[in-house]
Amino acid sequence: MRTDAIARLGVGYVPQVDDVFGPLTVRENLEMGGYLLRPRAVAGRIEHVLAVFPQLSRMLRRPAGKLSGGERKMLAMGRALMLEPGLVLLDEPTANLAPIIANTVLQEHVRQLATTGASVLVVEQRARAVLEISDRTYVLGGGQVRMYGTPAELSASDDFVATFLGGRRAA
Repeated sequence: MRTDAIARLGVGYVPQVDDVFGPLTVRENLEMGGYLLRPRAVAGRIEHVLAVFPQLSRMLRRPAGKLSGGERKMLAMGRALMLEPGLVLLDEPTANLAPIIANTVLQEHVRQLATTGASVLVVEQRARAVLEISDRTYVLGGGQVRMYGTPAELSASDDFVATFLGGRRAA
């Protein structure tokens, strides 16, 4: 499917890399996220995004290319929210981020995103960190769902722990 058709179906996407338009300001990035909206609806959606991510309010005039990695991810999530998606797909949101910033992205920004009512699907290699913020977890392999369950259920599985967390379950 074409990207615009997927967006019209209510899917927002935050790519792993190239997630913001560096030369554009934060406001312009948000406006780009609302490209399918009627022009008069864009300002209202920006206000909604700023209510979800109030930290962006003070950055509206800054070029996105001047933001920190965590701020860029937050902006990318905000841009995805502009079309009021029912599902937001985050592709490796912590890639190339320092550990402290990666934790902030998951613990704060992804949780803020989840408060919007959209389902959030996180594709992430930091399995332990994602388990902490997940309601359900699906493990894919070869294009197939190999394991699924709540974080507690998967953490109780010796196979899951050995394969994906690199150890043994705590006794």
